[in-house]
Amino acid sequence: MVDLGDFFGNRVPTTEKSRSRVVMDCMRIAGYDVATIGEKEMNYGLGFLMEQLREGKFDVVSANFYNKEDSTLLFDPYVVKDIGGIKVGLLGLMDDDPRRVGVFEQLEKAYVTSYVDAARAYLPELTKKCDIVVALAHVGLGSARKFAEQVPDFDIVLVGHGGDRTPMAEKIGETILVKSGSKSSSVGTLVLSLNDENRIVAFDGTSQSLKKFGRKNLEVQTLVKGHEDRAKARDRLLAKRRYRMPVIPQRPEVLAAEGYLGWETCMICHSGIYERWSDDPHAHAFATLAEGDKWNDPKCLPCHVTGYEVASKQDSTDVKPEMWNVQCEACHGMGTKHRRDGTMKPVPESVCLRCHTPEWSPDWDYTEALKKIDHGKDEALH
Repeated sequence: MVDLGDFFGNRVPTTEKSRSRVVMDCMRIAGYDVATIGEKEMNYGLGFLMEQLREGKFDVVSANFYNKEDSTLLFDPYVVKDIGGIKVGLLGLMDDDPRRVGVFEQLEKAYVTSYVDAARAYLPELTKKCDIVVALAHVGLGSARKFAEQVPDFDIVLVGHGGDRTPMAEKIGETILVKSGSKSSSVGTLVLSLNDENRIVAFDGTSQSLKKFGRKNLEVQTLVKGHEDRAKARDRLLAKRRYRMPVIPQRPEVLAAEGYLGWETCMICHSGIYERWSDDPHAHAFATLAEGDKWNDPKCLPCHVTGYEVASKQDSTDVKPEMWNVQCEACHGMGTKHRRDGTMKPVPESVCLRCHTPEWSPDWDYTEALKKIDHGKDEALH
């Protein structure tokens, strides 16, 4: 049983950090054997990652993730498992796109090298030791298919990163490739038939959707309930606090400034509206890009992040996490303007039509849409 990376939560909100601890406990209970690392495992820093992996009690492999201080691998590059007398080698690989992992070198004293070069470097060693060689490739489905062509000596490539999946196992050359989905929405299975020389002669692989209801594990239930109770207690505590409106210096250059402030600023005074918005699809708009591996597509970003076209006048697809998703300011305008005059105008249909075009939302109706995203009234706290 393996995981292909990104088992931690998002960097924000901060409650995702405690949820990641619960996920690690659940993976231990489920009996995971091996996992490789994705970029989300670095969301809370290398120290937190190492601490949680010790609790997980399963092998972690990554052949191209290095410690910057001494240029040594942070994890073993591979592990060899004896499964019924069959030697199976599993090599971990992380995507080397600098836009996704380049920040590691600045923030965490770690860096990522070419996963193609790493795979080629360890293949001779693995093929000598193992009957079957498996790549645990956290690179996305499109890149994994190219990888299977570039490095054709792997028997199997199991793919992580993004929400897409292969309904059935596919074959690229002589390599079997499977991607099972994301966020525990599905589980991938791969069944192999071997000959007397332990070579694969037939296979069957599927990606099966998991149902929300079924047989429950008491230990998992207890962990999840404990996390939910702590989150509710935290929310109750925050609700009792009183915030004061930040004072903006009344200098001419500040009064003339325009800019986006992000959801955390809006939430200070409009916590009730924020809670209702956080359950709205707009609050998860960026996740749909990331799951479809479109997280840096400039054609998609204007409608999935806030203020992209204004904030990114240069040719850049770097978007700060605090501006992900369709936030308050995407519909209601820049927060700097709102904070100066204390008003917020209703959202006209023309604003919605910038993204809800006939091409992407053929059945969209303004009146019905307003009913679905009604935030209600929320008294500003002073």
